[in-house]
Amino acid sequence: MRLAKKTPGRDPVCRYRISRLGRAAVAVLFLAGTSLLAQQTIPPRADNHNEKQEPFRMIGNIYWVGHTQIGAFLITTPEGHILMDTTSTEQSHWVRENIEKLGFSMKDIKIMLNSHPHEEHMGGFAMFKELTGAKLIASKRTADEIAVGGRTDFREDGSEQYTPVKADQTISEGETVQFGGVTLTAHLTPGHTKGCTTWSMELEEGGEKYNVVFFCGMATAGIDRAPLLNNPKYPNIVEDYQGSFRLLKTLPCDVFLYPRATTIKLHEKRQRLNQGEKPNPFVDPAGCRGYIDEYETLFENLLAEQRAALQEVP
Repeated sequence: MRLAKKTPGRDPVCRYRISRLGRAAVAVLFLAGTSLLAQQTIPPRADNHNEKQEPFRMIGNIYWVGHTQIGAFLITTPEGHILMDTTSTEQSHWVRENIEKLGFSMKDIKIMLNSHPHEEHMGGFAMFKELTGAKLIASKRTADEIAVGGRTDFREDGSEQYTPVKADQTISEGETVQFGGVTLTAHLTPGHTKGCTTWSMELEEGGEKYNVVFFCGMATAGIDRAPLLNNPKYPNIVEDYQGSFRLLKTLPCDVFLYPRATTIKLHEKRQRLNQGEKPNPFVDPAGCRGYIDEYETLFENLLAEQRAALQEVP
């Protein structure tokens, strides 16, 4: 496994005050945000309720080993396997069951990666690390957060969210994880979390090469938990979101993946795959671009609404 490094710059953005935002303004923003979400073309996702989901090969050497809603991905190679995310502390044993159902051994998982450090996506890392002995690689901001069990998550109250786990190695923007003939490139896309990491790789299926993007997540948490303006726990959240949208637009993307089933229309695409549809229905460049454009629009509208609300507060 080798690493290569490349580091781009970031653009500054102005910061604004929100400390005097009153209850009436919050209500206005909530209603406006609800209206925007109702207009989404991306399917409205379910909450974090999950049921067991049969694992299956999505495309190339990528398998869905997650649940009916929250996902985890297994990337197989002749030298061992790469696991991206583990789902929650409570339900990560289902991921283990799914990996073994596919005929793979837990001991053959050599590397673990993370999209972002929220409990429902990576609460099982401590257990998986003990079971597999795999090397856990994460961005520096994610590594700092998971080392304290999510206590520094800007959306939370400082309590432990999951069992702390130590990353074996940190990765920076543009660095690659190379293992078993697979090359995964890290793209730091902060905003949803400070350490949010989007991963890209190339694979071949049916004689065609495809660019795969595992998105980290670009949704905003909401003004009640994470205001975009004058957020003392995340002062540069606006700058980070804007930089992340710019970066995502530069990534070639044929296969649109994200660790939530509804977001990527997992069940619909799996049905089409089972019916023998060609090309593989997970080849969805329109889904890639649609995800970026839609969440950028939501972000920009929420930012404009919060700025307008500030001007209305006496």
